Amino acid sequence: MTENTLDVLFYLFDHYSDTDDISQNRDVLHGYLEEAGFQNKRIHKAFDWLESLADDDQIYLSAPQSQSIRHFSKFEKRWFNDECQEYMLSLSNENVLTAEMFERTVDRVLSLGDKEFDLNRLKWVILMLLLNQPDTEAEYIWMDDVALGDEPPVYH
Repeated sequence: MTENTLDVLFYLFDHYSDTDDISQNRDVLHGYLEEAGFQNKRIHKAFDWLESLADDDQIYLSAPQSQSIRHFSKFEKRWFNDECQEYMLSLSNENVLTAEMFERTVDRVLSLGDKEFDLNRLKWVILMLLLNQPDTEAEYIWMDDVALGDEPPVYH
């Protein structure tokens, strides 16, 4: 089976979203994911990625000035096609993503390292980030209602 880390995360949310604390049930969930056919390496990476969402580490940035423009590096463009870049910049302009959340999103997407990455997947990464950050309820509601609509993607 060909899958990437985000596929493991989607499967985990689709089938085990009612699990209270994934870190406490990691071994059990790991077994279920293996039974579902996911590779051990991808399962570990997915759990590590999830745990990183709760990190309290701040990304310290100088507040961007109004005329500032965020350019994506050549490396970042491997994962952020033009559509993803435009979407990220529009969320920033709409104040859905602060400068810190923008950079955290870039960091989390790059840490996935998934070769098949598109706008739909980007939206879900942003949603997962917003769900795990304090004081982002309004942004989450905006993402859930406007960006994602009613139907979550079905993966696996």
